[in-house]
Parts: sequence; C-alpha cells; structure tokens
Amino acid sequence: MKVLLVRPVTPERVVLNVVPPMGLGYLASSLKNSGIIVDILDCVQRKYGYSQFTDFVKGYNPDIVGFTSFSHDVPSIEQSIRLVKEVSSKIVTFVGGPHPSARPENIWDDFPSVDYGFRGEGETGFPEIVKYLSGINEPWNWSSLDESQLQNVQGLIWRDNGNVYCNDQAFSNDLDTIDFPSWDLIDLKDYQSAPQGVIFKKQPVAPMIITRGCPFLCTFCAGYNITGRKLRFRTIENVMKEIELLYHKYSVREIHILDDNFTLDKEFARRFCEELIRRKLDISWCCPNGLRLDSLDRDILILMRKAGCYYISIGIESGSQRILDMMKKKLKLSEIKRQVDMVRSVGLDVNGFFILGYPGETIEEIKQTIDFARELDLSRAAFYNFLPLPGTSVYEDLLEGHKINGLDWTRMSQCDVPYVPDGMKADQLKELQRSANLKFYLRPTIFYKLLREIKSISQLRFIVKRAWANLFST
Repeated sequence: MKVLLVRPVTPERVVLNVVPPMGLGYLASSLKNSGIIVDILDCVQRKYGYSQFTDFVKGYNPDIVGFTSFSHDVPSIEQSIRLVKEVSSKIVTFVGGPHPSARPENIWDDFPSVDYGFRGEGETGFPEIVKYLSGINEPWNWSSLDESQLQNVQGLIWRDNGNVYCNDQAFSNDLDTIDFPSWDLIDLKDYQSAPQGVIFKKQPVAPMIITRGCPFLCTFCAGYNITGRKLRFRTIENVMKEIELLYHKYSVREIHILDDNFTLDKEFARRFCEELIRRKLDISWCCPNGLRLDSLDRDILILMRKAGCYYISIGIESGSQRILDMMKKKLKLSEIKRQVDMVRSVGLDVNGFFILGYPGETIEEIKQTIDFARELDLSRAAFYNFLPLPGTSVYEDLLEGHKINGLDWTRMSQCDVPYVPDGMKADQLKELQRSANLKFYLRPTIFYKLLREIKSISQLRFIVKRAWANLFST
C-alpha cells in the first residue's frame, strides 16, 4: 500500500509564503509507524502545474492520494482528483485540512469526485482507514468496507446511500504520542526563501508546533475546526528533543513557532525558554504566526529574548474599538499601544496583523486602522483583506443574512477581495489596502530596516512579488 500526501497545485500569485507542509509531515509519520509506504508532494514548493502533478502520480503509482485543502484550493483539488482518477480509477482519494474541517457536511458539494474526507487532526483516524485498506489488520479491501468499519474511524467524512456522515474528531490529549513530522520527506533546504513571515535571522529555518487548540472566540478565525478549543501542550522534554533533532541532524539554526497560543500559559513558556537557554544551542527563534497581546508580560518577554527570540507577530486587527468589540477580540486600543511599547522596550521586533473590510466596517474606520498602525511602534505590518472563511461565526452570520451566497472559492486569498462591506466597492477596499501598505512602509526608518533584514536575492525577489500582489493585484 502506497500513499501520496499532496499540497495542491496553487496559482503562484496567491502564494504569500512557502513553508513546509507540517500537517502532511505529521500524517506521514503516523502512516510510517503503521508500516505504510508514504511520500509527500508539495506542488507549491515545486511550482507544479496539473501536467507535472499528473506525471508525478503516474510515476509514484499510489493506492491512495490525500490532499490538504484551504478554501482557495477547492477548484484546484477537484481538478486534481479528476486527474488522479484518469490515471487509475482504483486510486482512493481523500481531502482534509481547514476547508473540509469547516464544511464537512458539504464536502461533496465542494469536491464532487473525492471518495472520502477528514476533519480535524488526522494522525489517529487516517492511519486506521489506510490500515483497513492495506489489509494490515484484516484482509479487507476497499469494496468490502462496511458501515461499521467506517463509523469507527475518528474524523472520517463518508457517505452511504446518499447520506453524509461526519464522525467525531480526534483530539489527542497527549501530544507526545504524536511523532515529529517526517523531516526526511521534507527537504528544509527547499523552504528558505519565504518562511512564515518572510523575515528570518539565521538559516536553515524550520517551523514547529508546540501547542494545539485555541479557547478564544474571535469571530473571523476558524482554527478551532482543526485543533479544537482546548489548549494542549507537548512536554518540554519532547519539544527539546525535536529541536535537537533539527539542530544536529538537519543543521537548523532558526525555529519559527507557529502556535496560536504559545505564551498563554506563561509557566510553560518560561520553562521552554529556560530549558533552551540551558542547552546552549546556537539557535534563534521567533513567533511569526501571532501571539495574543494580553498573554504577554515584561518578565516572559525578557526571558524569551534571552533564550534567542528576536521578533513576534501580534493580532491587532483594527484601530476601531467598535470593530474590535464586534470581532470579540477582548482588547482595548489603549491596551494594545501599552503592550506594543512594552514588547519593543525589551528589544523585540513586532509585526502587527490587521484586517480591512470586516462586515459592518466603514471607510472611515479602515482609515483609523491605517493611522493606528502608523502610530504604533511596529517593525512591520500586514494588512489583510477580510476573508469570510467557512467555520467562522461571522461566516455563518453572513450566510444567514444572504451576504455571501455563491462564494467563488478561488478568490478566498489575500490577493483578492471576496467580500466587501455594505456601502463599499471592491476597488475601494483594494485601494485602501494599497494605501495602508504604502503609508506604513514608505517611511524611511521602516523601509531601510526592512532592507537590512533581507538576506538573499531569492528572499528579496519573493518580498517584491508579495508587495506587488498586495499593491497591484485586483
């Protein structure tokens, strides 16, 4: 039994980062532990089109192909599944990741040709059904799988006689039981020009996930569909074991922690920093995916910097208190400024995330956000157009209000404008995003600091491409 795990064909214009597909890496490890032959195909990193993807499938000759899917990937994956079936109708196809996790009941509306789906974390359930198919546990084959076998696979989305069934998700409380991503199948040297956040201090860079889950209720975020509401931790010993593996075997010299809530438990963050200091590794690290401002204090920030951290990203979202309250961010504008000043005072750079065009927002409020970003002592800022992501509470509100009927999934990226608030036009919102970037970055201190952080021609090329997409794409 051979399994191919795929990050799908993606238009280059919507690629804002090229990072290792960690979800597929974790899945690959869980499959290898079950004796399954597995490989990972990252069509984004390889810049594959459909013909190259098809040639790879023919050469690998898999029994199962599984895709990871964000919302903008939906048409691409459906096309890819059809191509897989043309290679061989016997190949079984799966789709998992953020999009099917948010819309499990609608999986065959979005992917008519797929055989099965998964929602949430798949490290437990996916190997189970692969083992069924491979005959490792019993001499079953695909055609003989019955309902009793399917309904026991955690996270599986399946159908029988026209009915769609969504099995309960699996959330392991002991994250140490989940093996590290299959770094042997992910060549980190291929991911050095555009890591998460694009900026880095040392190379090679590797991403890590240390905690899973988010208890917060931000209306625009759908992350809980994958990792749940409960915050779960790896042990410090387990985390250090992976860091030392990356450091010694793969020569990694910088870690990007992609957790949503790394500092929420300050005692855990403190022990991480102290243990990293104790091991005296020549390694830098940062938190480019975003930390909550209200989870930070001076003591933990000082310790993070001492342990090698040099920058963090924070979710600010808006310069309008009304919009922050609508988003359920539980932040005050005065608190944001005070916390940003505190982070900068200990010597850490700060990247701020902002959302433009939130439902109900006015042009004046977007301008307030742009001005607020300039007032804050930020090193960098990212101004994102609002995306009505499936699985978010605001998405459900917009559906009920008939505001987003017939969404074009291909436009669910930061290079497009899939939604605009009432009283606004798409070109106005895009112009506001363009204005935000120009007003923030065309200040001499910000611009020259960014230039000094660029380490290579390939990184510069990617930053220019990303800037062009933000400024001039429509």
